[in-house]
Amino acid sequence: MPAAVAFPLWQALRAEAQRARRNGHDVRPDVLAAIEQLRAAALAHMSASPHGNRTLPHDRPSDRLVTTGELAGRLGVTGRHVLRLAAAEGVTRVAWGLWAAEDADHLVRTHRKAP
Repeated sequence: MPAAVAFPLWQALRAEAQRARRNGHDVRPDVLAAIEQLRAAALAHMSASPHGNRTLPHDRPSDRLVTTGELAGRLGVTGRHVLRLAAAEGVTRVAWGLWAAEDADHLVRTHRKAP
């Protein structure tokens, strides 16, 4: 299996296991172990990336979100340029127009334009 598919596959299987548990079904321990191995493979693949593992929203220390407009204001650039900077750093949005606060702080630390 290509390492690049480990994260989306892990997300789908994790969601299915959570759904099964919510509906009162048991999930076999060996299945849970396999799902955890996919998570580990995704982390290893992303850590090996030159951009690090900044794109794993499930491991974030907080749920705070920052809009693209707010981030652009903090960086002193346009919203479109925020997307370019984020792509260069390997940072992805958690939703359309929304960024994890930790990723926004990382972009500000590394790319803020001097006033």
